[in-house]
Amino acid sequence: MNTHETCIPCLLKQVDQTARLFGLSDASTTEMNDRFRYLLQESHTTGSPPEMAVFIQDLLVSYTGNADPYLEIKHNSNRQALAVVEDLRASVEDSSNPLRTAVALACAGNIIDYGVFSSGIDVRREIGAILGRELAGIGSESTGRFQFDEFSAALDKAEHLLYIGDNAGEIVFDLILLETIKELYPNLTIHFATRGKPILNDVLVDDAFMVGIDSVATVISSGVPTPGLVLSQASEEFLSLYNACDLIVSKGQGNFESLSTPDPRIFFLFITKCKVVANLVGSSLRDLVLVSKPNEPS
Repeated sequence: MNTHETCIPCLLKQVDQTARLFGLSDASTTEMNDRFRYLLQESHTTGSPPEMAVFIQDLLVSYTGNADPYLEIKHNSNRQALAVVEDLRASVEDSSNPLRTAVALACAGNIIDYGVFSSGIDVRREIGAILGRELAGIGSESTGRFQFDEFSAALDKAEHLLYIGDNAGEIVFDLILLETIKELYPNLTIHFATRGKPILNDVLVDDAFMVGIDSVATVISSGVPTPGLVLSQASEEFLSLYNACDLIVSKGQGNFESLSTPDPRIFFLFITKCKVVANLVGSSLRDLVLVSKPNEPS
């Protein structure tokens, strides 16, 4: 998915909110905005939105002098999500359809995204709101935007699942889904992929180990430096694994924006956070989405 004209205001807003999140002065914030506009013009916005977001990270690193400015935010998100992990497990165990509830929880956990909500979010409040929903009823029928029946059927046939992670914090919700899948399909080989270097609040190998994903999956770095899996920037080791697996869960809107060329192996799992993506999948903003083979993006 190439960067759409309507993506530009959102990216500029993200620059402004990111600068203020890290306490940059008004002068630095203005300068950072000006430099980002110049970078956009130079790139001609031919890449996907995640590729454009790398400019924001690079600027933030240059202004803060910190190679991983979101590190503490990521660790805090992980800790807050881990504080309610037993509540998440209980929601799944008490459900009449544990897999569907785990899928819905993993999808809902995608709200923990400082790349979109750069001004900051109350992770505990958001998690509480998620737990308060009637999650067992979400996706009770296979619809155009929540294709649970198709996903369940794909799992029945799969031998090797690749789960592409997204953000810190929400990976605790991914852990619950992976635990559920592993219990239902004990012979399924599972790999969990992270980003290759610090980028916004996206998950790294250390985050995956911090929340215990290695207990249910083999953790691997994709090698990509973008907040979305851009295959042209992935490592050879990861590409070999990617091409060999027969089922892929692509978590988060950034991965959707990078991988949305139709591939029958991929199920996209995320919350819609912008109108462009919502239109592509036929949903409303903040809808829980589980789709395979979306329309060809423009």
